[in-house]
Amino acid sequence: MGILRKTVATSLAIVIGYGAIVLLMCFPAPQRLMIYLHWVRFPFNPNFHVPELYGFAHNKIRNIQIITADNVTLGGWHILPTSYYLQKQLRDDQNLVDYPTIYDTALSDPSYDTVIYFHGNALNRAAPWRIDLYKQLGDKFNRLNIIAIDYRGFGDSEGTPSEEGLRLDALATIDWLLQKNVSHDRISIIGHSLGTGVATTLAYDMTKRGQPPNALILKAAYSSLPNLIFEYRMFKYLTILGPVRLIPSLQKFMLSHLVHVYDSLSRIEYLECPVLISYGASDVEIPGHNSQLLFHRAVYGEKGKMNFIKDWMDKEYIEKNNLLRRRIIPNEATVYQKDQIFLVKLHHADHNNVGYYDYMFQAMADITRWHQNLS
Repeated sequence: MGILRKTVATSLAIVIGYGAIVLLMCFPAPQRLMIYLHWVRFPFNPNFHVPELYGFAHNKIRNIQIITADNVTLGGWHILPTSYYLQKQLRDDQNLVDYPTIYDTALSDPSYDTVIYFHGNALNRAAPWRIDLYKQLGDKFNRLNIIAIDYRGFGDSEGTPSEEGLRLDALATIDWLLQKNVSHDRISIIGHSLGTGVATTLAYDMTKRGQPPNALILKAAYSSLPNLIFEYRMFKYLTILGPVRLIPSLQKFMLSHLVHVYDSLSRIEYLECPVLISYGASDVEIPGHNSQLLFHRAVYGEKGKMNFIKDWMDKEYIEKNNLLRRRIIPNEATVYQKDQIFLVKLHHADHNNVGYYDYMFQAMADITRWHQNLS
């Protein structure tokens, strides 16, 4: 009888605890804490002014500050193109007298390209795997400026994150580059996970301005937060809010109180630039059909004649309807293409390492034309 009571008590505590989590998610502050995880800080006590601490060459990076339209100061890094850095022999320069000019020239020079990287939730721009990615980008594309910012509330940036706030952060970054005489068609955008919503919104805003970017690259993307929150997984078979779908009225109530939306699905069809969407077949956090849905919308639009159905990307369906180009690279990737819209499924990648596979760099080169600048 004691065992039964303990079982009932434990089950009741789990149900009450889960119910409390669901209820809290209907309020803005807990939503912000769960979505952005900006309170999870690593590395601890980072020194962004000394990038050599993280393995970068002396003078290869300048720490920058960007002021947003609502007067929030953002921290970021400008990483010089490898070829420019070597040509200027900056490693042994102790004073760097022409400090701003040296870095600004690398941006304004039309023979160099620029990419902005928007990271996922939690941590900051000095997280080890993000640093590894910056280094790989610099090695693979040696005429590429890399801008890595921390959103408001992250790293050394001021403020508190919100969807509109991160939109302003992204626009401020573009405006900072434009003020440095970087043409919009030499700016590409990369977003990972949470950052895919920020990146897609920025590409949309730039297109509306009549200044579309050179390319948009999405890694481990979600179609929108309302589509994602009930299928986001911490572990392979555990969807945190999945049980809520069993109670449609509760699901509807939660969605009506969702403050942060990041609706990339409604924006991606209006972009006027090449788009690369990539995901890992082993991603247990964000299901791959989110990337497939974004690709479908980018190609056909919301009112297109081709509906999004389960089998629309199967080989037989594609061949029968003459829809897309499909290429399989054994043990590496499956690539779908329609004009300048690409979808890449990396066969062995997961959520966090999707950007590190060799074919990913090849795909980026193909749509950005960065490889034309490689010496």
